[in-house]
Amino acid sequence: MHQEAINQRLKILVETLGMNVRSFSMKLGLSDSTARNYVDRGSKPPADFIANVVSSIEGINPKWLLLGEGDMFLNETKSLQAQSVGKNKGQAMGTNNGHATMNFNTVDDCRRELTSANNTIELLRSQLQDKERIIQLLEMQLKK
Repeated sequence: MHQEAINQRLKILVETLGMNVRSFSMKLGLSDSTARNYVDRGSKPPADFIANVVSSIEGINPKWLLLGEGDMFLNETKSLQAQSVGKNKGQAMGTNNGHATMNFNTVDDCRRELTSANNTIELLRSQLQDKERIIQLLEMQLKK
């Protein structure tokens, strides 16, 4: 399994948050050139930069940021919120006889989108199970 470099994960994070490098650097309280060094130019960020990202981006998974392991966000709800505002570079939406289509630049883009879709499906399944349990409890109370 191919793991992207930390600057690629930073790019993914910036895009997922619906930001550009400039707005990301402002959120972190850094100069635009400093953030660009780590996001665009591939310089390895120091520990204080990583700590700043972790403390500034609510719910970010430090293990994902550092090692590329696990989900981008610790809390699935945060991940879904980020997806709703995120803009994935390279995607183009279109229609094909009424069906939505997406085009991606890379296989990694497809994998990330698939992972995101699977996470959304699991969250919805969990919510549906909770709904069913609530209905059963309410029905039991009505029978009493």
